[in-house]
Amino acid sequence: MTQLTVIDESGSHSFERVGFGNLGVSANIFSHATGWTLKAEGLCKDEVCVPVRDTATMSDGVSIDVAEFARVTGRKTVIDADRNVVALGEQASARAESMATLDAPNFTLPDINGNLVSLSEFAHRKKLILAWSSW
Repeated sequence: MTQLTVIDESGSHSFERVGFGNLGVSANIFSHATGWTLKAEGLCKDEVCVPVRDTATMSDGVSIDVAEFARVTGRKTVIDADRNVVALGEQASARAESMATLDAPNFTLPDINGNLVSLSEFAHRKKLILAWSSW
């Protein structure tokens, strides 16, 4: 079987693809890896539930379509079908909240000397972040 790699905020997960939907994977394994479960009240993770109008387009009861999951939960998605990789962005509502408060998420990167530096080390100080890429 073909493996599908799904990358989200919790990390990278590999699933065996099944013949449901565009990006079908086992619903039980998906639930175990991501915490999201399709229930009668909708897609749920902990106390949060997202209503699903037509569960038949999302799941056949055994499998779940990752592309439909992303659409219903309001996540931006990048799909590389040739390499069987799906990257799921943060939920739009969570991103909007962080943009409204202008709070940057904490992250850790190496400085020019290779020492790890976290954004939180500069709390209550002005910061300028420069990013560069060769591509």
